[in-house]
Amino acid sequence: MNILKKIINKIFSVKKSSMEKEILQQADVIFELIRKYVKKDYSINIDVPENITKIALIASGSSYHSATIVANFLREKVHCEAQSYYASEVSLAESFDVDSSTLYIFISQSGETADTNKSLEKIKIKTDKTLSVTNTKNSTLYNNTKYKILTYAGLEKSIASTKAMCAQLYCLFLIAAKIMHQKELPVRSFVEELLSVPEYIKETFYKRDEIKKYSKILASYDNAAILASGMFYPLAKEGALKIKETSFVNTTAYPTGEFLHGHIAILNKKCAVISVVNNHNVQFTLDVLNKINKDYRTDSLIISALPLSNFAFNSIISTQSSADIDFLFSALVIFQLLSFETASFLNRNIDRPEGLQKIVK
Repeated sequence: MNILKKIINKIFSVKKSSMEKEILQQADVIFELIRKYVKKDYSINIDVPENITKIALIASGSSYHSATIVANFLREKVHCEAQSYYASEVSLAESFDVDSSTLYIFISQSGETADTNKSLEKIKIKTDKTLSVTNTKNSTLYNNTKYKILTYAGLEKSIASTKAMCAQLYCLFLIAAKIMHQKELPVRSFVEELLSVPEYIKETFYKRDEIKKYSKILASYDNAAILASGMFYPLAKEGALKIKETSFVNTTAYPTGEFLHGHIAILNKKCAVISVVNNHNVQFTLDVLNKINKDYRTDSLIISALPLSNFAFNSIISTQSSADIDFLFSALVIFQLLSFETASFLNRNIDRPEGLQKIVK
């Protein structure tokens, strides 16, 4: 009987896709980064040049979203002028200002992204203050920057980047912590937030039933809008990218307030709405969502850092994170699982969407 049961289980067991496996590896990936880069005294074991006053982050795709999230954080919390740039725009620009007080950070999972490497070639002619964040040692990007950080995410097979993007985002926050140390800014509480990220990621995995429930709804839509504010807006853009490239649901991210300025007209057609509510934009976001509820009929999902049990919306997934960094990574995982589950309901080829390719070295 036991042998028969094993045979039946083997026949009917569902093989996990690479994307699902890679999502579930993320807590362990972050633990490894903590082991590599965070010392017991909370200092950061990363080399960056001294006396940096500005930072330029250059990347493409999910890496660009990581760059934009952290550029926002650097401006607001580290009081450092920071800007993210699409690598393709930098590589094609007739001129790009380069100065000695700026650290140029290049981000690529493979280290072989063509426009990112072309941007590096253009900039390193004028400065050696170049730093690569990559998952691939001895890649072109890694070998051609003065400063280097490996993300130690391991091989990522799925075209939709999950653990590699999560790891590079975490490394960029570690760079931010290093700069805070250099500037003699209070940094311990920020590092403590970073240290608790793996536990929040693990807790998010317990939300899968809630995520799957809304994914089934989302799979019935051709269009979706994601609303968020501050550094959560580029996170929403990453969520939109994941949903588009796995399920092909046409998903667009908007700053929450900006959505009301004309963009809201898309709700006159069938369109799902997903909104991110962090600890600092609660009432503003709820006012926007109340207007949407009043004027339009749509299936809405709120991804919230706090419980909203008295709020009458279709779906609410609450992570109850008091720190923005922990909520950011929790919301990232929610978007990844949402895109995976939606694509599963639609029977998509999750790891190999038609027409997309990935460089893996």
